[in-house]
Amino acid sequence: MPEGPETHALADRLSTLLVDETLTHVRFIDPALQRRRDLLEGRRVRAVEARGKALLTAVEGGWTLYTHSHLFGFWRFAEDLDALPDVALPRLVLATVRGVSALYAAPSISLWRTDALGAQPYLSKLGPDVLDPVVDAKALLAHMRTPRFARRNLAVLLLDQAFAAGMGNYLRSEVLFQARLSPHRVLQDLAAGERRRLANALLDVPRRAYRAKHDDALPSGKDYLETTRAQFGFEVFERKGDPCPRGDGRIIEERLAGRRLYWCRGCQI
Repeated sequence: MPEGPETHALADRLSTLLVDETLTHVRFIDPALQRRRDLLEGRRVRAVEARGKALLTAVEGGWTLYTHSHLFGFWRFAEDLDALPDVALPRLVLATVRGVSALYAAPSISLWRTDALGAQPYLSKLGPDVLDPVVDAKALLAHMRTPRFARRNLAVLLLDQAFAAGMGNYLRSEVLFQARLSPHRVLQDLAAGERRRLANALLDVPRRAYRAKHDDALPSGKDYLETTRAQFGFEVFERKGDPCPRGDGRIIEERLAGRRLYWCRGCQI
């Protein structure tokens, strides 16, 4: 599943194509949504933004298109409708005079009144977005005091979008390495300095990954890790058996919270 940096990069790409342009063609695979396409078609796009791992496309008239790629969704871009790749039937097509964007295989597509987005189930549960420029370490430290997070270990917590929206699996390994924290530590047991290191890493790592993105190599399909690996590089993720970059041992792999996690027992305590 594309993580926060990839989702924000896709929002940038979609913004270039859609914002301040009129949607000349809208098509949904879902018949119920297709019957409502006039809520979007012929309307000017006001904004495209990422929240966590979801994309929000707002149009004039007070409607917003919500999309979430989950594990298998991916976007493709083309100059016109006829040039869309014949890989599958898109679940969503958005076209302007600048070009065409198509979303494939994504299970979550819906239309919302813009002023009612707070009731959208995924969005309503999100914690601070680590890629939101208004979120700072102070805000994350305050959020860490939320009682329901206190007894959870970091390996689980860093995948919880209610704790830190936009986080994901490669980011989890990289954040914990930068913060020098074991994935087995429990939040309530962290000292004040350790919490500050965690808050700073939660901001620094995803934002560096996002800044490494460039428009000619955006993630598509399930190969987002390939492009992220090439653009950003990993210090520990997928580096099982390699020497620790700090020289404190070797990187190990564990399956924690159902996902691969890479870390160094020597420097992450």
